[in-house]
Amino acid sequence: MRALVAAVVLGGAFACHGPSAPLYPAGAPADDGHGELALLSMKLLTPEPTAEPTAEHRSRSSDSDAADPDDPDPDAAADGAEYGGAEYGGASYASYEVPRWHSVAVERRPRYRQVAGLAGAIEGVISWRGPAPARLTTTCGAIEPLALGEGGALAGVLVYIERLSVGREVPAEGRPASVGGVIVKRGCALGPVVQVATPLPSPLIVYGDARRASLHVTSPYGAARTYELAEAGRVGLQVGAGVTRLEAADGSFASAWVVGLETPAYALTDDHGRFRLDELATGTYEVTIWQPPVPTLVSGALSYGPPIVVKRTVRVEGARPARLDVTLGH
Repeated sequence: MRALVAAVVLGGAFACHGPSAPLYPAGAPADDGHGELALLSMKLLTPEPTAEPTAEHRSRSSDSDAADPDDPDPDAAADGAEYGGAEYGGASYASYEVPRWHSVAVERRPRYRQVAGLAGAIEGVISWRGPAPARLTTTCGAIEPLALGEGGALAGVLVYIERLSVGREVPAEGRPASVGGVIVKRGCALGPVVQVATPLPSPLIVYGDARRASLHVTSPYGAARTYELAEAGRVGLQVGAGVTRLEAADGSFASAWVVGLETPAYALTDDHGRFRLDELATGTYEVTIWQPPVPTLVSGALSYGPPIVVKRTVRVEGARPARLDVTLGH
């Protein structure tokens, strides 16, 4: 009777759906996943695995080294033993030992006293004196040596206060929020032209475009280095305090500068040359205006001199913004 029922059920199945497609073994060219599923299902029924699991296991935190082994909290157990023992991925699962990862601690706390609710500010406009420099043409193409807006407004000028004893609170999720760290080559220029990197030391990634290039990097410490930037490739390095310059080894495309700072009081001027340094305490500050050098053409290659650096002393009183307008140029 049981055999008859089975025959009826199977017969009905074939009558409705027709013959089923074969299930190919795992790893076969025609396997659409059924073979892999069957293989994994069999492994679940095996009391002891025959091979080490291929999934990469990492400890959740470097603090796990100091965790209390008697702590019943499952989050404190990096080896999974609190989740059912060795049979469920514990420390003895397939004789697998969870690796311990250690990182070098870097001091990233601000070097000034953080105070909330500071109301002082410095604001102004940075502009260029005289006509705009002429467009330059290299083997790469045409390059605008200066970003000038209406009325000679200078975009992308860095304005900062280097030394602070009191400053704003820095947002942090486990560590202070980082700024900067990416440069992209697009056609005949690296961008952004100027950026701030903080806190320090700071990683920096340079992304390439469709054309291979040799990248010359000059930092404030150590010898200059040349990196090969492949098509759609990337180069990684680290920057410290001071100015790091990135340029074409053959002078064919425009350069970029990364300024490493340990201060929260910095700004880059917008397209109208405007800037604002806010959340300042009452006091007297030395403000630095940093403009990258304007390139010239020497034997068909871009050549850069020193940057334009101007310093001004500004007094901040209470909540009323102090005004600072500066004109650069020759």
